[in-house]
Amino acid sequence: MPTRLVTIPFSHFCEKARWGLERCDLPFEEDAHLPLFSYLSVRRAGGGRTVPVLVDGQDDGKTVIADSTEILGWADDRRPGALLPTDPRDRADALMLEDDFDTHLGPATRRWAYFQLLPRRDMDDLLTRDVPRWQKLALKLTRPLAVGFIKRGLKIDTAGAERSRVRIDDTFARIAQQLGDGRRYLVGERFSVADLTFAALAAPVLLPPSHPTEMPALEKFSEEARAQITAWRASPAGEYGLRMYRDHRDERMTVVVRRGATA
Repeated sequence: MPTRLVTIPFSHFCEKARWGLERCDLPFEEDAHLPLFSYLSVRRAGGGRTVPVLVDGQDDGKTVIADSTEILGWADDRRPGALLPTDPRDRADALMLEDDFDTHLGPATRRWAYFQLLPRRDMDDLLTRDVPRWQKLALKLTRPLAVGFIKRGLKIDTAGAERSRVRIDDTFARIAQQLGDGRRYLVGERFSVADLTFAALAAPVLLPPSHPTEMPALEKFSEEARAQITAWRASPAGEYGLRMYRDHRDERMTVVVRRGATA
């Protein structure tokens, strides 16, 4: 049975897991669902309440991993050095940054982006891409209830969006300072889980053109949101995040090793 990844397609934490698996050149099938509707598939897989969930094998030999960080660790175990630095000190630094981004940046970009997009019915085609047809229909029939539930669960309101904007600014400022010495990557001399996690979790506010899931066009946002996204993209941290997508999103570790590069 092929490895399965239960996702919400546009979730940036799912993109983090997807990117890690693809970089490690590990084949998997994506089992995509809308928010709320993903719960049943997650529970059937043996996960908790959230995505992504990786399911490898079946029956008594089945492995279930319900956390993007643990999924990347599982992937690196199968392709050592593809994501995690081999130097112990660099490895510890990369994992510390990954945890920082998971805790602070990820929730902030999600809340800010949802605040901009959830009121927009014209964005539904993007949000429902690659999910089962019945879920698309169910969203149309229950949209006000579903959106209200998501807003309450994630505390998506004007005050929450503003707090998230400040947190994004703070994280971007810290990354700009770290990159200020001219380094290309956050840890060491090569791409690592720290770079992947920052880029993936910043994607909802950077809208990278090379993102595998179609992102909303900049002109679809309000004038105020467009100005903010443009400012984030032009910042040192934003330019770095976009560069990680441009240079590394389609990179596979087997290809990197074959051509003798250092990733």
